[in-house]
Amino acid sequence: MGPDSLAIDPVVLRGVAAALSVVLILGALAKLRDMELFRYAVDNYRLLPDALVPGFAWGFALSELAAGVGLLFPASQGGAVWLALAVLGMASTGVLINLSRGTDRIECGCGTGGQRISAGLVARNGVLAALVALCATDELPRTLGLIDHFSVAGIALVLLALYASANQLLANQPLLKEIHS
Repeated sequence: MGPDSLAIDPVVLRGVAAALSVVLILGALAKLRDMELFRYAVDNYRLLPDALVPGFAWGFALSELAAGVGLLFPASQGGAVWLALAVLGMASTGVLINLSRGTDRIECGCGTGGQRISAGLVARNGVLAALVALCATDELPRTLGLIDHFSVAGIALVLLALYASANQLLANQPLLKEIHS
């Protein structure tokens, strides 16, 4: 660690990595559990030829799973950060392309169920990407004690609650727009 490098307490980094792991793993498992629905969502984006949709859907879901699992372990965290950023980047790019086309009445395929694409979804992914990038920073060198492990769990739970709240707000947004128009 150089004198000009950023180092963060390992409790914070591990709590963030744990929360991101849960988000990525659960999203991947939802896609893998109903691959037909996820392939349909990928096809609705209209970005790939029909022949490439099934392979992309499988590759995307498995990459998301690998990124989530990789963030759990310090030895694989470096590669997992890049893989998670690629997954979030591809998803956000697909959403942005469709929003620029004026297509906003399609489900995102995020695994959260019933959530339409929106600028808010891109913003959510941007926050997730920033947290993923944070996981690439150096940890301050110190040994974690018992209370630190409880703090890691607390950080992860708070971040997961914020993520669930943001997803619920994003899912309700189109419905509220329809009611008020």
